[in-house]
Amino acid sequence: MELVKLARGEPYPLPLSLREGAAAQFLMQSGNILQIVVPGMDSKEQNALRTGMIKSGFLYEGCNLLLLFQFYGNDGKPLLAFDAPFDIRLLPPKERNLHNIENAEQRLAIEVHGVDEKRILRALRVVTMPPDMTVRFLSAVQMQLTEMDKPGVMARWMQSRPDQLIDMAHTWWMGT
Repeated sequence: MELVKLARGEPYPLPLSLREGAAAQFLMQSGNILQIVVPGMDSKEQNALRTGMIKSGFLYEGCNLLLLFQFYGNDGKPLLAFDAPFDIRLLPPKERNLHNIENAEQRLAIEVHGVDEKRILRALRVVTMPPDMTVRFLSAVQMQLTEMDKPGVMARWMQSRPDQLIDMAHTWWMGT
């Protein structure tokens, strides 16, 4: 595996699959990366991505898994909200890193990469899923591998804003 240097204020060297929003590049051999692109990112948004509290959760139904992230500003109020569909079946098996659930206290570490419209890395941090969320997320991923698709679920979810979806989901506070 090739090492990649990441530095705030420098060009973002990793591939981006989106121009705005969030993409969960999780359970890969290269790690777990939450890529967030915010065009015109201001200093409040940058600070929220770099240091703000993060409420997270997910929705799961019939092989459809939608991760949800809400970043809080310095004033303690929600500032940014994102959804990120995740489907382990889209990753080639050799690129997957499926974690075993070994105990009820394990946490999934996630790198948060905040990038602006010019592909400049503006925020970089590592957070962890709480143990309960980790177990539930990894269990949902295992179900994705065995259950049948339920058409229309993701389309129904996509009709709502991420902050509305967060209110529908069980959520947790991410750890630092």
